[in-house]
Amino acid sequence: MAHESFAGRVLDTLARLAAKSTAGLVHVDDISSALMVQTRAQHKQVLNALSDLYQAGRITRERQGVYALADGKRRPDKREVMWRLLRMRKRVTVADLVELAGVSREYAKEWLQMLGNRGIARRIPQPNNQPHVWQLVNDTVAMPVDEEKAAELRELRLRKRKQAMADLLAARELIGKACLAINEMEAGHE
Repeated sequence: MAHESFAGRVLDTLARLAAKSTAGLVHVDDISSALMVQTRAQHKQVLNALSDLYQAGRITRERQGVYALADGKRRPDKREVMWRLLRMRKRVTVADLVELAGVSREYAKEWLQMLGNRGIARRIPQPNNQPHVWQLVNDTVAMPVDEEKAAELRELRLRKRKQAMADLLAARELIGKACLAINEMEAGHE
């Protein structure tokens, strides 16, 4: 049996997680979790492997801590599409983003509000109950990242992972009890 390199395991894990992601993007924390990394030194190994894979052109770095396979087949992230639309048009409405980026109304509002809070865009009320227009006021060129939302999602995934592990342990205990009961029943029939 061939020995798989650590970088190979990291790449395989990235590929598996990217296949499950609608945008094909994977955060380094998710890779570490999938590899059951438990120490800083092990996490640093993951980061080094990702850096080597990036240098080799096997993966792309979409933004800090977020990677994708370099096969060019991934769909653009919805935030990327919204950001490109805002930069291109300079003024958009929530309805524009819903229609052109294919996002939900709530997500478009939340994203624009985040840009507004950072001073990148501002909301311009319109007369006669027309939808508000959001205007780009500070083009940062690089797409802004909503770290708060990312942290919330990481925390949610961590809670779900912990719950799944607790459920698996409980199931393992029940299976053990069932096996014991079956063994006792078989021993009583002999």
